[in-house]
Amino acid sequence: MFRRLSAILGLTGLLAAAPTGALYVTTLPSGADVWIDGTYTGHSPLVLDALAAGRHTVSLTKTGWVPQNLDVSIVAGSTALSSVEMQRAAGRLRTELGSIAIRGMTVKSMQIDGLPLAPDKDGFYGVRAGLHEIVAMTTAGKVTRTVTVYPEMRTDVVLRDDDTQAPAVVAPATDYIPATAIRIDADRIAIKFGGHDVQGHLGSTSYRVDGKAIDFDSAPTLIGTKLYLPLALLTRIAPDKSQ
Repeated sequence: MFRRLSAILGLTGLLAAAPTGALYVTTLPSGADVWIDGTYTGHSPLVLDALAAGRHTVSLTKTGWVPQNLDVSIVAGSTALSSVEMQRAAGRLRTELGSIAIRGMTVKSMQIDGLPLAPDKDGFYGVRAGLHEIVAMTTAGKVTRTVTVYPEMRTDVVLRDDDTQAPAVVAPATDYIPATAIRIDADRIAIKFGGHDVQGHLGSTSYRVDGKAIDFDSAPTLIGTKLYLPLALLTRIAPDKSQ
């Protein structure tokens, strides 16, 4: 989500008197560390304001990707855009692998991203880092989940008997919370309402609710311009609406 930093480099008083502009930095993939003129400012995408007009150096770093240094020109009263497609670093393929472990139920067969996959000798499913859809045939039936796998890490997916019994229940988010509490940036969803902070991604059933990772029965979904979320999540952050 965008991060706005005022008076960068600690020059609040000086910049207030000088012409300033802003810079919007995006990267593919997102989550790169961003440095402006040698000062760390956060993760992409982000908006930096109160930058002195003139030329600045933007440095981008991300594990597994080639670092980049860019010259940008800031014009007073306007926002400059820096959009960078990063290149993979050579020799990083091995560290971009992770694995999935299934817990809670016996799996008879597994498909990941539509392709059948067998476990290794330790019972884990080796996959590339990133977002994956898994379809597990269990003793109780078929279970579908969307999971995120990180490099050189194991993602544990816990299956329950009731995963196969009931369809996911979703509802329009604005039936429970105001539209002003919702921010959508590409595939990222951010909600701040009633003292709660919710982060999620389109296509992923994994959410962060008040800093805690929680799996719900469905992913955020856009139908037209309307956002649909799991009913269990909506009633958790807006309990009065469920009465």
